[in-house]
Amino acid sequence: MAATTPFTPYWRAVGPPAGPNSWCFFVVAEIAGRHRPVAVVSSVGDTEPEESIQGYPLTACCRRVVTIFADPANRLAIRAELALAASYYAKDNEREHRPEPVELPDFNRFRTPTKDRRRPWDRTGVREFPFIAACLLQGVGFDAQMGRTQPARPEPLATVYRDTSIEWGMVVVDITELEAIRYGIVGFGVSKAKFVPSLEAEINPAAAGAMGPGVFERGELRVMDELRPRRAMSAAEYMAKFNYEASTYGNAGEVLAQIPLVDATAMSLVWPLSSTDDIHPSSAGLSADTNRTLQEDEAVMRLIRATSDIENPEMSIFDEVRAIPNFQDLLRHSLMQHSDLLGSTRLAGQLIRLAFSNHGHLGLELLKGLSAESISAALEGPEMEKITSISLCIDSVRSTPAQLIDVLSRADALREIYFLQSPARESDALSVQHFEELAARPQILSRADVILAGAYSAALRQRLWLPTAPKEVNAIQLAPLEVFPVQQIFVRSQPNPFGNIKFDHDYVYLGDGLLKPERFAAGFLLYLSTLMPSADDIFNSKAQLFSFSSAPASLAADPLSAALVSPILAENFALPIWLPPSNAKYWPRVRDLVPGGWTVIVSQEMHRSSGSYYIRYAFIRPRQGSIEVDRPPLEPPSPEELEVVGLKEFLSVTAPEVDPVLIDRRLHDVVEKLASGRPYWGPLPTDVEPLSVLSQEEAAGMLLEFLGDARELKKLLHEAMEENPEERN
Repeated sequence: MAATTPFTPYWRAVGPPAGPNSWCFFVVAEIAGRHRPVAVVSSVGDTEPEESIQGYPLTACCRRVVTIFADPANRLAIRAELALAASYYAKDNEREHRPEPVELPDFNRFRTPTKDRRRPWDRTGVREFPFIAACLLQGVGFDAQMGRTQPARPEPLATVYRDTSIEWGMVVVDITELEAIRYGIVGFGVSKAKFVPSLEAEINPAAAGAMGPGVFERGELRVMDELRPRRAMSAAEYMAKFNYEASTYGNAGEVLAQIPLVDATAMSLVWPLSSTDDIHPSSAGLSADTNRTLQEDEAVMRLIRATSDIENPEMSIFDEVRAIPNFQDLLRHSLMQHSDLLGSTRLAGQLIRLAFSNHGHLGLELLKGLSAESISAALEGPEMEKITSISLCIDSVRSTPAQLIDVLSRADALREIYFLQSPARESDALSVQHFEELAARPQILSRADVILAGAYSAALRQRLWLPTAPKEVNAIQLAPLEVFPVQQIFVRSQPNPFGNIKFDHDYVYLGDGLLKPERFAAGFLLYLSTLMPSADDIFNSKAQLFSFSSAPASLAADPLSAALVSPILAENFALPIWLPPSNAKYWPRVRDLVPGGWTVIVSQEMHRSSGSYYIRYAFIRPRQGSIEVDRPPLEPPSPEELEVVGLKEFLSVTAPEVDPVLIDRRLHDVVEKLASGRPYWGPLPTDVEPLSVLSQEEAAGMLLEFLGDARELKKLLHEAMEENPEERN
């Protein structure tokens, strides 16, 4: 009798396979020989597939993340944080620090209701690398092409992906080379399945509880791929694997087809082989060439010690060290190890520039114990005009914020200043102190773009960071209005035009976004082009504002292929939308309108016969005295009292260097998108413009409407804060 093959129990699919419902996005970079995580963001799906980032929406997220990290405007800040990351991971190794892996929540798309999928943000701990984390959060949360938003939440760096999860997929973005970013998608099919324990159950499904062919069978969700290869998929492979349909609106696949995939080494730490793998394995740390001789070390040390007493060195002092191989690398390493020996002489400045300058950028983020005097020495001298940008870790500067800002104020050639903070810090307060000194010297902010780690970090904790001017009941922003002129935006939308016409009112505070006029204009146009009727979803209402903090650096750039990351609008992002006691909707409080600042009114309306939306807007400011929220005018302000203009006129006043032709082109692009891409039930009549500027009379009337609502908002907000003291920040 022929031998029979032993039966092996198995899981049998009883439903079609589907892709992951939620995603974890990892940004990694090669540091000390291993690809280590520098930012992690999750996006939790809903119980309904159309509300999750499955299919095209996921590829759009990948495209946006790659676009942000590839933009040259973000490179200096990213590279500076990567330098801190190298030091951070090396120190972890010295302390034999092995953080426990952080597991993603074990959700089930059929059993976990939407309300249980929303987890509170960590509002206490600080993100180690806030600029990189802000880049990733905004790439995941906002699609600049379609205007779609989705939930996005920062996760700890020790977060790991498990390929046995029935909920999660993974996207890995490798930013080791910012000129050649890589990405990859990992996800396995999930299906309802029943366990087949025996040959009898296989032959007779009724024995296993099945109800016959064509009848719905209940099953348990399982990852059906027994073999799960450790390789990443492209966007096209992902779409094909799970039979998703391509979008007729987006071009994510075309863009991503040009981006190379990550290899298995880039995923080794965030996708560990087992639960016992270290997330931060042993590191070689930061080291110089170990083949150097003691004589070479001593020669460099003599040079560093000389910075304390040699003011004007002769070039012969460098003769001994010029012949040392890789002298610049050795000097950089020695200065990082012995920065306490640095003086404030011209020689010190020469050594700092020689070791840390690169193509006009002075990267001092790894130098410990710097003084304002030594930084001044590095910025002075005949080559000073060649240094146009500088990055510092302000936790490592031993001078006061006032002393440091005073030195930088004298460096007229600087156009970019990066104030980083230590990944191991416990507070963002030092960034605020530096900004207070900058605000007292607005000329620095006018000529240079300033990056403050604390401004990014605060928003990632859903906290406010920008102080207000003291002793004012309804204080204007501390950020100088002559540099950042737009105070706020008043938005009214018409969710239901039939029956009683009632507008919802929203308020967007711009002060903590630190947006100069052209940069604001780029974000404003992106905002208008993706503006949707107001929704109740907590995150989506906020993520729409990422259009301001991830817009192109200028109007000359394509908003779909360029994205300079600026501070997230922290006050808007920090305030919960719904608060007791009235269970009403909350937005930031309205500031008084002052002659030095602008307020933007946006009215989103639906045409009653066609059902299509159109937008009217205006930039307004009082011509003389302030317009106070607590004491508004009784009548709409007259043309003599209230200036009302469009975007082009606003820029002619605040940024006359911007080409008017360029402004017209971008406005035309927005009109075309609104007209062709966003109808609801039909096209607008030919006599209705998709985008137009409010008249002075219309804007003045709407202003009174907003001010009346703002007073009620202020009262409700005060009551809510009294009932919830922990939210006062």
